[in-house]
Amino acid sequence: MKSVFLSEYEHVHRCIRAFDISGEQRKKLMRRESDWTKMFPKNGTVLVFGLLLVFFCEQTHSECRQLTACSCVFSNGQGYTLSPLINHSILNVTSNNYTFYFHPCSNVRMFNDNASNCSQGSGVSLCVQHNNEILSLGTAQETSITLEADNSGPPVLTLRHKDLKTVINLVCRNPSDTHLLLDTPVPNDKKEYHLLLISPYACATLVQASGLSTGSMLLIYFFVFTGIYFIGGAITLKLLRGATGWEMVPNHGFWIQLPSLVKDGIVFTFNCCRIDSYERI
Repeated sequence: MKSVFLSEYEHVHRCIRAFDISGEQRKKLMRRESDWTKMFPKNGTVLVFGLLLVFFCEQTHSECRQLTACSCVFSNGQGYTLSPLINHSILNVTSNNYTFYFHPCSNVRMFNDNASNCSQGSGVSLCVQHNNEILSLGTAQETSITLEADNSGPPVLTLRHKDLKTVINLVCRNPSDTHLLLDTPVPNDKKEYHLLLISPYACATLVQASGLSTGSMLLIYFFVFTGIYFIGGAITLKLLRGATGWEMVPNHGFWIQLPSLVKDGIVFTFNCCRIDSYERI
């Protein structure tokens, strides 16, 4: 539709520039352009608004909102949570002289001594030991939980500590004991690690009782305040000023002009912020 509109539009302008047309012919061409302008912005605006609305609703429905360092929830109350593992013993896995220690959702002191940074203060959530070197890979506060864009699989835990990054892929297996595995070999630069956490708690479950979503609450607030504005304003104008008819609508002048203002704004936007008319030709 857009290409047809542009070609016809250019044809009209070429006709005007090439020929000395009469005033009546010019009026017909102007009416023709006006019809195209009304049709194209209107359809384009409706299409864009519809696509944005569908995208917003889809994103709101499919997004797993993070609640804690190891849990997220969808709008229907379903989600993922590793919270039962808070009271679990420290998980560990050893491969090629690397030993990883992991305590999901909370920080613990991995060792009894205070020599390493994995045993100082309140402790850490993930730690790695290589020979005699002990390194912290992150705390519970440095943990985020995310899902793939299409929600095709279970979530992924990501820990970022300084310039180190650890990705822990969750594997749902029920019934099964919870255990930690090395997903890929340790890289030479030792900057990014990949682990697997196999657990029945990695399966989707009911995290929160379903209730009103944020969008529903906003709609309720919108209609409530709209009702207060129009009904309360009409009663006030009627009692204080004796208004009747359209005069009872609060700021009725603005609401009468609003459709034309919106139309002018849409036309102006689709004309690339230019005001074109045949009077300048």
